[in-house]
Amino acid sequence: MVPLSESPSAVRAFVLTRTAVTTLLAGLVGGVYLWAYLPFPFAPFLALVAVSYLLTGLCWALIPRVRSPVRLAEVQIYADMVLETVLIYVTGGLYSVFPFIYLFSILAMSIVVAPRRSFAAATVAVLLHGLLLVLQFYRWLPPVSALRMERDVLVEGSLTILLISGNVCASYILAYLATYLVERLGQARGEARRTEASLAQLRVLHEDIVQSVPSGLLTFDRDGTVTTVNRTAETLCRRSQTDLKGARWETVFDAGPAFARVWEALVRRGRAPVRFEARLIRWEGSRIPVGVTASFLRRELGVICSFQDLTEIKRMEERIRQADRLAAIGRFGAGLAHEIRNPMGSIRGAVEVLRESLRPQGDDRRLMEIILRETDRLDGIITEFLEFSRPRNLARVETDLVGILEEILLLLSHQSPTSVRIVREYGEPTVKASVDPGQIRQAVWNLCRNALEAMPQGGELRVLARPEQSGPGAGSVEIAVEDTGVGVTADQLPHLFEPFYTTKPSGTGLGLANVHRIVEDHGGEIRVESQPGIGTRFTIIFPGEDG
Repeated sequence: MVPLSESPSAVRAFVLTRTAVTTLLAGLVGGVYLWAYLPFPFAPFLALVAVSYLLTGLCWALIPRVRSPVRLAEVQIYADMVLETVLIYVTGGLYSVFPFIYLFSILAMSIVVAPRRSFAAATVAVLLHGLLLVLQFYRWLPPVSALRMERDVLVEGSLTILLISGNVCASYILAYLATYLVERLGQARGEARRTEASLAQLRVLHEDIVQSVPSGLLTFDRDGTVTTVNRTAETLCRRSQTDLKGARWETVFDAGPAFARVWEALVRRGRAPVRFEARLIRWEGSRIPVGVTASFLRRELGVICSFQDLTEIKRMEERIRQADRLAAIGRFGAGLAHEIRNPMGSIRGAVEVLRESLRPQGDDRRLMEIILRETDRLDGIITEFLEFSRPRNLARVETDLVGILEEILLLLSHQSPTSVRIVREYGEPTVKASVDPGQIRQAVWNLCRNALEAMPQGGELRVLARPEQSGPGAGSVEIAVEDTGVGVTADQLPHLFEPFYTTKPSGTGLGLANVHRIVEDHGGEIRVESQPGIGTRFTIIFPGEDG
């Protein structure tokens, strides 16, 4: 049978308990000896107590030196049973009041060594006690007790049998009960350990799940103070868990309902989740749109909020709205352009006929030339607009974008003022993508020309091309054109790609609209970032083969 504990601490506890029992027994017997008559000699009793203390000290010293402390405890228990037999002999043998002391050893054997070893201890106790009583009954062992009684063989025989039988019953009943109870205790401890291990695994699993959730998770107490944070929330907030814990609701969410209103809404909806949009306040003070779902914690101890970054969704919604506007403008403008073009041709023809027949001079001739020049300009605008609105079939081929950029920059180097410095940033010597070379050349040319016009006093034109090797955009290709010019305001940014919207006095407002159309036709995406007085950056992203 496996012992209950192999640790030295359990054996030390047994030795200390044994010492306490010995001390209590010695104290009680000593007290009775001082205040009343004892029917047995006290000196042998004190000798036994001294031997018991000596064995205790020896056992305590051997605990750290033996391989199995439990086996040492077993030897100590059997030695104690011998001492207990001597104690019974010294205190009257057949008439001793100490046979019950065997039960302590049997119980100790069950608890400290092994449950079923208590039956062996019970057997030893029965044999030792029975042998002592038989030896005394036949006077083979002289009595030590001072108690003198007339010898009555019948009485002594009956008492001997009764005491032996009682000791047998008590010893084995205690051994059985101790074995049963200790085994049940061991089973309960095993189940408790397994339950604790399962709870620990569940706790770890729960923590892993919470930390791995792709949504940000924050819990708030009843006062609206953050209590727990997951990794996604740390990433979205750009703040560590230490910084977020203890933060107030209003320092985390902005442009959304207050915590008190969220709590009231949850109570009013009967614990059903509440969904709303807010702005998440980041460490550096920036804010991003997030979608928040709030619900009560168990027993309404607080509120748990899960939230997701809506930046890309908002950007996509804006692109869809812009595409809808452009489509409506395109349909209307294409029809309008055709209607304008016909009378414009008639006007030009009529003016040319009048110029040839009347041969005007002076101001009249200059006025006719202005009419013809503006008519040509208007016709060019209409032509450019029709080019923008007319759907085209892409002629996609595997193209080296670095080669296209180098051609454009070579032309620009001869046209741009010397105060403009051109910087090239290529991720690789060749960056290839499946595109229509002519349209991509036109789009990048328009962006570079706009960049030069935005830097009348000079500056730096930075052109970038690189493939995305890893991450969610793996396989895509990025082209960027960045200047250090005047920039545009935040109010102007949403309208940059709208037809006829321009920030230049002489612009038509179709250049960037054409760039946007070309990028969309390729299934790509164009982004713009600008700060007034610092510069503007246009980024074109073409998806990979699987995009």
